[in-house]
Amino acid sequence: MSAESGPTPEKVDELYERLDREAEASGYHLNPDREFTRELVESLLVNEERYGYWACPCRLATGEKAQDLDVICPCDYRDRNTKW
Repeated sequence: MSAESGPTPEKVDELYERLDREAEASGYHLNPDREFTRELVESLLVNEERYGYWACPCRLATGEKAQDLDVICPCDYRDRNTKW
């Protein structure tokens, strides 16, 4: 993946399926809007390329891992932002 081209659809689908399995195993569910969720997954991959870690696409990252520990996916804000 290059910064210009972004992650491939196959890479996004692969991570989507992995995250879906992990979420379900932990008692969570991904957003049922698959396209919206795929965009978030794609953003995780972009942030991984950019920063070297999965900075939450819903939060601003500094690019310094030690300062971003609260926004590394799954971020510290997940439960309070999750609709039950």
